[in-house]
Amino acid sequence: MRHIDIYQHFRKEEHELIDQLIDKCNRANDQYAPVLTPFLDPRGQFIMGVVAGSFEDLEVTFYGGPYAERKRAIIAPNYLQPDKDSFEIVLIEIAYPQKFVTLQHQHVLGTIMSLGIERDQLGDIVVDNKIQFTLTKQVESYIILELTKIKGATVKLNSIQLKDMIQSKEHWLSYETTVSGLRLDVVLKEMIHKSRSIAKQLIDKKRVKVNHTIIDAADFQVDRGDLLSIQGFGRAMITDIGGKTKKDKVRIAYKTLFK
Repeated sequence: MRHIDIYQHFRKEEHELIDQLIDKCNRANDQYAPVLTPFLDPRGQFIMGVVAGSFEDLEVTFYGGPYAERKRAIIAPNYLQPDKDSFEIVLIEIAYPQKFVTLQHQHVLGTIMSLGIERDQLGDIVVDNKIQFTLTKQVESYIILELTKIKGATVKLNSIQLKDMIQSKEHWLSYETTVSGLRLDVVLKEMIHKSRSIAKQLIDKKRVKVNHTIIDAADFQVDRGDLLSIQGFGRAMITDIGGKTKKDKVRIAYKTLFK
């Protein structure tokens, strides 16, 4: 089993995640039993698929609730079909005084993080006419007890059924194009329909995050499953990277959720 090859295809910053996922696959393989991961973002899910694919007898299944972006994975011997309960995900709805306070995604996320809960214990946060978020079962009772205020407003948390998860009204738009390369500034310019120098400025000014980390190098190579947050624009995601054209350009597919 040559896992060494896997590392070559991924960034140095991702090696720690790969180690953890290989470790989980080894456990599933050795114990011949299912192993559950924390929540993974789309890039993490892509890496999980590659890692699990290097084991002959393992299969990976993802679930995060209906419409979820962040999902947990179950790595299991391929005869096993996990059910939704096995993912140990709870859906919480926040009751708050809507007349007096407006809560946004960052307020909810910031408050949950301030309670010392790790990001990978938390799934999607959906803000619409209701506010809901998913999280791992193990932190459910702690958060219900501790999360009593957001932005100064008193809130109450209720666990509800996963099937009642709302779909965000956010509307992603999908595009396909060709680019001269996968440098961050080149791909960003395409996504925001501006010049390369404007794209480079945004990167230099630390206004661009890739998978929740600020990236200030214009030559950073983007990859499939990457989630970009672009200050002043919104979010974008690389959904696919295809082959090259006759003129040596790279085919990519991406989607944007811009303001």
